Amino acid sequence: MNDGASLIFSELVYEGLLRFTDNFGLQAGIAQSWKTSEDGKTITFNLNKKAQFHNGDLVTSNDVVVSLTRYLAPESKIYKYYDMIEGTQAYNSGKKSYLSGIKAIDNHTVQIKLKSPFPPILYVLAGGTAKILPANLIKDKNFFKNPVGVGPFKVDSISKDSIRLSIHKNYHGTAPKIRKLSLLALDQGSAMKKALTGNVHDLSSFPLSGMEDVFKKGQDISTVIADTWIIGFNSRVAPFNNLKVRRAFKASINNEAFRQKFYPNAARANGYIPQGFPGHVAKEVTGNTLEVPDHSPITITIPKELNKAKEIADFFGVNLKRKGWKIKMKLMPWGEMMKGYEEKTLQSFLVAMNVDYPDSEFLLNNFASNNPDNFSGIKDKIIDSLLEKARGLQDRIKRYEVYKNLASRINNLAL
Repeated sequence: MNDGASLIFSELVYEGLLRFTDNFGLQAGIAQSWKTSEDGKTITFNLNKKAQFHNGDLVTSNDVVVSLTRYLAPESKIYKYYDMIEGTQAYNSGKKSYLSGIKAIDNHTVQIKLKSPFPPILYVLAGGTAKILPANLIKDKNFFKNPVGVGPFKVDSISKDSIRLSIHKNYHGTAPKIRKLSLLALDQGSAMKKALTGNVHDLSSFPLSGMEDVFKKGQDISTVIADTWIIGFNSRVAPFNNLKVRRAFKASINNEAFRQKFYPNAARANGYIPQGFPGHVAKEVTGNTLEVPDHSPITITIPKELNKAKEIADFFGVNLKRKGWKIKMKLMPWGEMMKGYEEKTLQSFLVAMNVDYPDSEFLLNNFASNNPDNFSGIKDKIIDSLLEKARGLQDRIKRYEVYKNLASRINNLAL
């Protein structure tokens, strides 16, 4: 799961060892308690004996071991979130057939051993990718056509345009107050129209300013969302394989004009890292617009489902052409765009980059050379060494200083 809409489904249907609170704190999920060894390298989880899957099977340590091991298999796209666990390299490379760092102590106790202390691992285990699935069903190739989880809602039906959910009556946590829920696959414009007529009750998966017409009738529940609008560059292909082009193109983008025109209630972004996170740039370093170098044509892909997709495309297209760039704006359906993102075939794209975990490491790790999710394609020894250094630091203040250096390096490479 690599996008916000998928993560919403994940939080409703699945459950991990831990969960996030509303303010990104940690709380019990399937694990009712946990403790960390004094050296910070071993975490022991005691499972809630009442936790059960939607089919009625009780959750056991084996389900946890099988699920987490699956995320470290050679074909896994989320390996980098878990590679601080002991034995991951040998297992992921196929040198060993088992993962030494995750063990079932008994039927309801699981132990995870780390290569070195890494406090953010708890955030990973509370996140959208660390869900526990039934060990006896997950190998079925049709499992995700009718998925079974431990979360507060179970799947009733899945079609092309909707997923119907109902309450998991034996959920071990706080029972939801909603008994039935429908997740609809709609573009933003259609969703807004249905919301105005009372046929859609929640628009949380769309980037809204709170000033839309729908809020004249509906309730705007304000909460801080940690994401940053970015234009991602693919440095594997021309012209973004040229640092000079990347720097000039980045200098040509008027970030503040975009914010004021489309999301005036959002905080100003001076860099990749959002406010409140280590590495955030408090004040933008401004300079003269760089001369546009010779370059091959550039295509920026924009999600077609955005309510103002055409206006956003015109905003960038007109301004960049005026500055001398050979630019083409392309509207693309979200599913197709995400496929292009995963396969690294897009030249550049506009998207709101969500912070899945409340730690800068997980944003900065997107630029690691060996991260399969590294869209930029950059391979930089300094970034890799700083990431490795940060992971070995248990002292949070020292680790945050490394994050600042990482953010600075990424900015200097115009990524």
